[in-house]
Parts: sequence; C-alpha cells; structure tokens
Amino acid sequence: MLNFAVFHAVLPYEARLNGSVQLWHRGLGVVIHPNTSIGVGVQIAQNVTVASGDWEVSEEPTVVIGDKVMIGAGAFLSSKKGQVLRIGTGARIGANAVVTNDVPAWTTVAGPQATVPSVRPAED
Repeated sequence: MLNFAVFHAVLPYEARLNGSVQLWHRGLGVVIHPNTSIGVGVQIAQNVTVASGDWEVSEEPTVVIGDKVMIGAGAFLSSKKGQVLRIGTGARIGANAVVTNDVPAWTTVAGPQATVPSVRPAED
C-alpha cells in the first residue's frame, strides 16, 4: 500500500516474479496484472501497464514475460481474452508501444502497433 501511495505503482502479490526485476524510477506508475509471470533480469520503465483480457485471477499466467526483457516507458501490454501473451527472452519493447500479440525472443518492437523494426542475435 505504501508503494501505491507514494509511487502509484501496483505490483500485486499474485504476480509471479521469477528473479530479479528492476523497476526504473522506483516503479512510478507501473501497473502489473496479477495473472503475470515475469522472468529473470527484466527491466520495466515508469508508467508501464501489463494487463490481461481475463479479469479473474487464475493459477496460470495470461501474460508471460521472458528473461532479460526490457520494457520502455509508457508501454502497454495486454493479453486477449482466453489467450496468453508471450514476450520472448531478450525482447525489447519500445516506449509507448502497445503490445497485444506475442513478441519473439531477441526482437525489438516499437510504436503504437508494436511493429518489428529489428531482430538481433541471441546473447550467450
């Protein structure tokens, strides 16, 4: 509650954090849906929203964010009702991108329709 009062951030206890997650600017304005699974080494900038098309909290995540993902400021990620949104390992989500479809590993997406400007080689 203190985090919400000071930083307007929502990171519910039901969300699955599988390792170190870095919230830039102390998570200012970050909202994470409870049906979210976040991998190791993920970086999330300020004012990011991770939503779900399914309202109820479930055992299975509806948004799965892989390891080493970077999500830029103001990005919006949302699964569709009854589907799982998968963000692959090493993906980069640009600032203010709107992501409603899967993002392959090591891919960068940007813009309001999350288009793919580049794919980079996997890191070792």
